[in-house]
Amino acid sequence: MSMPSIPPAPHRPNKKEVAIDLLESIALEEIALSHLMNAEAEKIQAFVGECLDFPTNPSNKEIVKFNKAVNQLLETIVMKEWLLLKKLENVIELQDHPSEHCHEHPPKKCKEHCNCSPCHSCHLPICSCCCPSMKKHDC
Repeated sequence: MSMPSIPPAPHRPNKKEVAIDLLESIALEEIALSHLMNAEAEKIQAFVGECLDFPTNPSNKEIVKFNKAVNQLLETIVMKEWLLLKKLENVIELQDHPSEHCHEHPPKKCKEHCNCSPCHSCHLPICSCCCPSMKKHDC
């Protein structure tokens, strides 16, 4: 069996677009978790009753069983929140480490007469005045 490969695509997102997509996915997952917690709170309110009178007259065993189910869901949500926190930390780390295509000659401020143009893939300037090796680079 050979190694899987990513098929070529007409447009590959750049680093900024990837970070935005990741942040959006975190936000959507947070919204979903909030809906789950709200539904669970409504379920608890229905079980306990508005006046804390337990309208269904559950036995002690049923109350303990219900409590365990609520506790299990909340533990799962806490674990998911931890994973989302790690995902967010990775996105922040991704943004804190900008990719430099030329490590030998870090980009400098361009001269006024420079004809810099952004790379179509990574949007970094391709500039001969800042770094001669940046005329061509791998994105």
